[in-house]
This record gives sequence, C-alpha cells and structure tokens, in this order.
Amino acid sequence: MKKNEKTKKRLSLILIFGLIIAMALISFELRSRTNFTPTPVVDEISPEVVFTLGPLQVTTTVINTWAMVGLLSVGAYFLGRSFKVRPGLLQNAIEWLVDAIKGLITTNIEGKNLDQFFPLIFTIATFIGCANLLGLIPGLQSPTPDINTPIAMALIVFVSVPYFGIRNQGVGGYLKHYVKPYPFMLPLEIASEISRTFSLTFRLFGNILGEEIIIAILFIIAPFILPVPLMLFSIFTGLLQAYIFTMLATVYIAGAVNAQEL
Repeated sequence: MKKNEKTKKRLSLILIFGLIIAMALISFELRSRTNFTPTPVVDEISPEVVFTLGPLQVTTTVINTWAMVGLLSVGAYFLGRSFKVRPGLLQNAIEWLVDAIKGLITTNIEGKNLDQFFPLIFTIATFIGCANLLGLIPGLQSPTPDINTPIAMALIVFVSVPYFGIRNQGVGGYLKHYVKPYPFMLPLEIASEISRTFSLTFRLFGNILGEEIIIAILFIIAPFILPVPLMLFSIFTGLLQAYIFTMLATVYIAGAVNAQEL
C-alpha cells in the first residue's frame, strides 16, 4: 500500500509539473497567434473603471475576478462529473492537492473536527493560485497586482481567526488568550493581529508586483528568447505565493483554535 501511495504521489507531481510546462507553452502559443501585448504594470496596479453601479465602481480587476470565478465554476462542474472510482491522472492531481491541504491543516491545527477548516483553506489556496496565473490567458489580467485583492483576502483571514477561535473555544475561552500570561498583553495581542493582516496583504501584493516588474523588464530586454522561461517563472512564483499565503492563514487560525492549550 505504501509503495502504491508513493507511486501515486510521484505520478501526481509529474503531472503537475507537466501541466505547468503545458500552461506556459499554451499561453506562449496563444499570445503569439493573437499578437497579444502584455498589459503595462501600471495599468494592473491602477485598474480602469469599466462601469458603475450607483456609488460602486466596477473595475477591470472585478471583471477579471468574475471571469476567473466563472471559469473555475464551469471547470469544477465538468471535472466533478468526470470523476471515477479508478482515477485518471488529472483526478489523481486534484486528489493530491486535496490531501496536501488536509495535511497542512492536520499538521498545524489540533482537534477532532478538522473538516470545518477545509472549505476556507482550500478556497483560499485555489483562489490565490488561480488569480496569480490568470494573466497567462491572453486578454485577462491577474487580480493580485491590484492591492484591493490582497487586502480582501487578508481581511477574510482576519475575520476567520476569531470566528474559528470562538466557534471552537467559546467567547470566554477565546478572549482569555488576549490577556495571557499578563493583562497588559491585550494591546500587544490586538496590534499583532492587525499587523499580520497588513503583512499578509503587502507580502502577496509586493511579491506578485515585483515578479510582474521583473518580467516586464526582461521582456523588453530579450522579447524573443525569454518568454517561455519567464512564464514558467511566473507560474512557479504564483503557486509559491499561494502556498505561503495559505500556510500563514492556517497558522494564524491554528493559533486561535489552539490558544487555550498555549
């Protein structure tokens, strides 16, 4: 059984790397056939307003996010219908991702009902990973270079930490950790939770923006030599930043859930 599991994991990893390379090559081919010109970094940082709904401004970031959610919804529907008892390579890769997220939760969070955390953590990982890679599709832009997207994801984590803490420990049990071991720790604990929200925001925003700037500069220097390697680099950094954000979100939630033991 252990050999079969190891073989399954190796095949899944090979498939994932194969998909990454295939994504880069397909993106390069689509861009070359459509004569697609990458959007300047400044336009991604300051997205244009497409239309307004009363006081709300719907920007290109919102439109691209809607497009990504639509693609994910359609893909999830058809993939869900294609799942079989004997999984294929793609199903193996998806199952590997699910097992990896569950392993991340099990490693960091103590308790019995760990399934309650899976929907949020899996959604965060999927959303940020796909958002970072969305720019590979010609005509679409990644939402994450717009600072509003990282702020929104960080605020979701900020709200989720006390939610899961109170849900698992009760109001009194959760609030106790703010004054442990001494009551004067209260302002420090509050400042810590606020500061890590800013940290999550600017870590994701800064790393993705830095990658975009580096790629834009290298495209200008050597546009005919570096496209595919740069796309591979973009995919790698996008997935890496999604993993880091997901891991930190899990650790922060674990700190709230396990606070009573600490």
